[in-house]
Amino acid sequence: MTKNVTHITWDNGIMLKSYDTFVAMRRCDGNHKVTSKFHSKTTTRQINEFFGGAEEAAKAEKVPQSDMDTFGKFIEEYSKLSKDEQIHYEANTQKFLRRVSNV
Repeated sequence: MTKNVTHITWDNGIMLKSYDTFVAMRRCDGNHKVTSKFHSKTTTRQINEFFGGAEEAAKAEKVPQSDMDTFGKFIEEYSKLSKDEQIHYEANTQKFLRRVSNV
């Protein structure tokens, strides 16, 4: 894995965090997302590596950086919960999870 990159895994996929910025997600259903904001050549290289090449990265849907930030912060905090806490949280937030899963 490249330096300054974090992968955050959740049930439906993996988020890519470059330095402190969420920039891409690979979803299990193939509905991949990438930020529409250009950050740097380094971040572009990291995104390309994450998707397995520039051609695959180009296939991902471009979404606003604000959507990546919102979903990324949620997934990052969610991944810190114990399994029991996740189950409890999911039971109380199904509507929210369905909405943000379409980011």
